[in-house]
Amino acid sequence: MVEDLLSLEQVGATVDQAVASALTQLGCSRADVDVEILRMPTRGFFGFLGRKPALVRVVLTDRGCVARAILEHLLSLANLSGSVAVCPGREVIDLIITSEESSLIIGRHGQTLEALQLLTVALTDRLVADRTRLVIDIDRYRVRRERFLRQLAGRLSGQVKRSGQPVTTDLLSPDERRIIHQALKGDPDIAFRSIGQGFERKVFIAACGG
Repeated sequence: MVEDLLSLEQVGATVDQAVASALTQLGCSRADVDVEILRMPTRGFFGFLGRKPALVRVVLTDRGCVARAILEHLLSLANLSGSVAVCPGREVIDLIITSEESSLIIGRHGQTLEALQLLTVALTDRLVADRTRLVIDIDRYRVRRERFLRQLAGRLSGQVKRSGQPVTTDLLSPDERRIIHQALKGDPDIAFRSIGQGFERKVFIAACGG
């Protein structure tokens, strides 16, 4: 169960020590979790007989931390080694993977990375009400890909203006189409729209009135 990745029961001499130990294992801060005290510590008879430590359940609630736990689990299931750092922002939460297997994690034309993104977002959305956008990257692949797509949009719009003939891109993911749309939306001489069905679609680009 995915939910099992997000909670941890921990003992400690005191409640605070138990919580601190759980936070260390989960790699998060107190603000990222909910804490349930399952048992207060007891001193026992004569201060030691039957003594019991505190027991707490700590549950991840922060969207970035939940997504990180899910992503690291997906990497493990795929036999891919890597650690994930969370870089939170107001509009986007970046999940940055560090791995010696970056080429395998990226995959052909970024397909593996895109699949990890899709699964991580879908599973996180099931568990967390927060809908801040999640973006997974490794070795700045998405930064380089965005730069390429913006350059592609410029080349294709120039081609359309010169020839008067419409063009279409290759199949692109929703995030990649969004980059193309943003690059083209300020050009009054160009009309564009996504075409096709399913997750990956093409972007159709034409001269206005064409």
